[in-house]
Amino acid sequence: MFKYLKQHFLLVVLASILLLSNSFLQVYAATQMAQLANFLIARKFTAFMTTLAFIFGIWLITFVLTFIEGYLQELVTQQIVTSIRTDLVESLSHLSTLEFQQKSVDYYESWLQNDVNLIRQQGINSLFVIIRFSGNAIFALGALLNYSYLLFSIALILLILIIAVPKLVKPFLTKGASEISAANEKFLQVTSSALHGYETLSAFNALKELVHLTKVGSQFVKRANVHNACRQGAVGLVTGMINIGSQLVVLGMTGYLHFQGVVSAGAILATAELATKVFDSAGIINNNFAKMMSVTGLFAKFKQIDAQTDNDEQQISLPNDQFESLEFRNVSFSYPNTKTDIIDNFSYKFTAGETYQLTGISGRGKTTLFRLATKQLLPQSGQILLNGIDLCQLSREQINRIIVAVPQNITIFPESLDYNVTLGRELKTQAVAKTKQTFGVNDNWQVESLSGGERQRLALARLVAVKDKLVLLDESFSSVDLPTSKVLLEAVLKQTNSVILISHRQAEVAGLKLHTVSLD
Repeated sequence: MFKYLKQHFLLVVLASILLLSNSFLQVYAATQMAQLANFLIARKFTAFMTTLAFIFGIWLITFVLTFIEGYLQELVTQQIVTSIRTDLVESLSHLSTLEFQQKSVDYYESWLQNDVNLIRQQGINSLFVIIRFSGNAIFALGALLNYSYLLFSIALILLILIIAVPKLVKPFLTKGASEISAANEKFLQVTSSALHGYETLSAFNALKELVHLTKVGSQFVKRANVHNACRQGAVGLVTGMINIGSQLVVLGMTGYLHFQGVVSAGAILATAELATKVFDSAGIINNNFAKMMSVTGLFAKFKQIDAQTDNDEQQISLPNDQFESLEFRNVSFSYPNTKTDIIDNFSYKFTAGETYQLTGISGRGKTTLFRLATKQLLPQSGQILLNGIDLCQLSREQINRIIVAVPQNITIFPESLDYNVTLGRELKTQAVAKTKQTFGVNDNWQVESLSGGERQRLALARLVAVKDKLVLLDESFSSVDLPTSKVLLEAVLKQTNSVILISHRQAEVAGLKLHTVSLD
């Protein structure tokens, strides 16, 4: 977490200064309680009321500081949370498709939501609590030193004893947070399968299983959180007993010093308040330090993401972004835990200026071939050459500047229609408008309620400025009627002269001059 505190150093420091200022003022107000008691004993009414008003003024300032600090703390907390999520997604973006798919999307969603929220609550928020109450403890210790070296020494020894507790139980508490994280992942996995399977359950009159599966998932979260609460409660019990005992020791010593004539009678009121601040603060620091330690396992888990970035030293830069050829040489590929190759010793050379149709029965690797061509997957054997260069020597970014794929599963993002066309790319407004018109995308469409055909038109409209590229179409017209699909395909062929397509409707490509490549 230190990395993120360093990134937002100035805001963290400013919030910390306000927290410590608040602590100082509260401790100073506590020391004035001795004066207040002494004036009361001496029956000095004016001095008593003046001191009372002064203490009220100090507390009023602390309320204002608390308001400002609360704003700053939340601001820096949200910035840190955003940075953590950004870094996590950045790491995920470097995974290959196979590596990414080793875990379901539910796991990654759990990391971004549940785990990061856990870091916010038990990590970042706890840090600021520690800073504040560390100020309380330090300033209160300083005030006790002002009354007596003996009080200071005793309080310091007891404080060290209290602070030592969480360090001894760190592994005990870290395990609790790890269990919660795993339970959250399991909960999302179970409930997500239930919600995604709504249609299936409905078809078999088994919608009551939605409730059952939700209960099953909730049990994982329940057990983990209850166990973690027991862990933290056990630590709190021990530190609480030490805390109360320590306050009574300091109070008793103050009484002894008063009988010895070392401190005034009013001092016992102040030292009682200061002792409370020292040891209560220590208990709060302990609890929050334990929470902070419990989330270290989450950062360790994030680091385990094996981000396989392209090796720049081994990469070759292509001279231009114009497609020339895509050649498969004796390529074989099989998915993990399968006995046979889905693609077996495949060789073919696709060249610019031609249209190709991949044919073959379902499951023979047509979509897999597209993923191999864009380096989403890597072959077990053979070579794939783009413009004569092995894909292994090219970054996926370089490949995607030459090969543009329209996937079978279309994702529509909860942003504007134009964003769903540009996908954040810096494209000329006129080119975007022209492409939308070409594929019949209407500006009045609502992205939340697109039909299957409208989704496919929108996906095709992403083919902006692809004249010299290779376009891969995977069942890209399946949701529109046959006459419309022929019109859309002709529109694609006007956008670029190099296309490889997968289509199970032969009438869709009838009359086109194309090469048929069979994978059977």
